[in-house]
Amino acid sequence: MTSPVSPIKPILVCMSWRGGQRFARCLRSIEESRHHFSRVIISVTGSIDGPDMKVARDFQRDDSSIEVICTGVELPTMKHQSFWLTYLLTTKAGPDEWVYWLAYDDEVRLRGIEAITDEGSWPLRQGTAYFGPWALRHEQPDHLWSGDPTAMVESWTSFPKDGPFQLPVAEWISQQLKQPTYMQMSGSVNPLSSFISLHKNWPRKRGPMRIEMAIAAQPGISTVAEFTEPVSIIYGRSDSDRASYGRAARLEDVHLLGTLGKRCVKSLPEASTYASALLTALRARRSEPGEEWRVRGMVTP
Repeated sequence: MTSPVSPIKPILVCMSWRGGQRFARCLRSIEESRHHFSRVIISVTGSIDGPDMKVARDFQRDDSSIEVICTGVELPTMKHQSFWLTYLLTTKAGPDEWVYWLAYDDEVRLRGIEAITDEGSWPLRQGTAYFGPWALRHEQPDHLWSGDPTAMVESWTSFPKDGPFQLPVAEWISQQLKQPTYMQMSGSVNPLSSFISLHKNWPRKRGPMRIEMAIAAQPGISTVAEFTEPVSIIYGRSDSDRASYGRAARLEDVHLLGTLGKRCVKSLPEASTYASALLTALRARRSEPGEEWRVRGMVTP
């Protein structure tokens, strides 16, 4: 008798830093969607007895399956990511498992997950990185969003508005280097192996800006795709480091040079495509194009 196949479910990892009410809002959305994830990791960077840890512990008290970890001191984003990655590896998470990455100030969009899953299983294919689309609400820096929770929200994409909705990774990166679009790690789904490779890579990625391209460029990824529905709700704020794309982001793009160069050598059938992306990255260092905001219609939250 054949054993039933377990549904494919990603591990949800939520990173919090001075989250406050936005962190509490995020956790409420996780509570509603918990059954769609194999594990839920809440990683707090800060004091073990700080306010974010109190919120996280209260959340864990209501659901003992929630895993709460804390750095003890405040760490920059990439070191915080290394912290939770180390935790996953020491708790026997395998490189072929998937990670749904969520920022503390955003939400899981349950309606989107229910629309794309089949009997609880996510439509995830090895060799693919999943970014977007993103349901986006506009929030003011100095107060929590308080609009109508049932009102339609914009759906944003990093792909051409009319498709295709998946691209070879080198082509997607090349397009982003030529004309950056708003994109997000929050709500992305990627193999754990990509985070492991990024952690080990040289040159090291020092900052979080444009981490999406860095994750997509890792070995084993051949395609970047988006889901048919947003699986996260992003709260865009003018004071966020995600709100602008300029020289700082271009300097972060330098990290791609080494990765794309290695892929030129290792992926001979696609060498010309990666070489083109590499040249684009080199030229892009001298330009600072504005970030394009691509809205593809409206969705119900």
